[in-house]
Amino acid sequence: MSRTRQIQLVFPQEDVIAVADLLWNKAPQTCEAICERLPIQGPVHQAIYSGSESVMLLEEVLRLPQENARSEISRGEVGFAWLEAGSSYGVTEDFAEICWFYDVDARPSMWEGPVNVNVFAQIVEPADEFYQVCRRIRREGVKPAEIMVWREGEHE
Repeated sequence: MSRTRQIQLVFPQEDVIAVADLLWNKAPQTCEAICERLPIQGPVHQAIYSGSESVMLLEEVLRLPQENARSEISRGEVGFAWLEAGSSYGVTEDFAEICWFYDVDARPSMWEGPVNVNVFAQIVEPADEFYQVCRRIRREGVKPAEIMVWREGEHE
């Protein structure tokens, strides 16, 4: 069985797609856990303390070990994190999220400071329109999104 090589992040109402390479060599457990659950749908919002970070909370709380985990992030990286209830200010129940970073000022954080995320994918194309939608979420609010396997040629 071949591994999924790429995923797509979609804002369907905006008709905007970004393609991301999965980083199997750096975060195999995270890639596997996310791929097993695709497609994933949900609302995306702006991270409160993290600068240019968009966040999709997962319905199912995944508790994955840290791998390729860091808080120093580059534009276009896609991450996964989960937090336990009580681990940070305002966290009243366990939650898990997929997040992506759309500009150079991003740093995953909670009120107390930086949070490590498992970086498991890298957005490779076409990013500009996708990043513009992410920026608009700050003003316009929550937008529905989908994450699914990318199969070249299916979406053209």
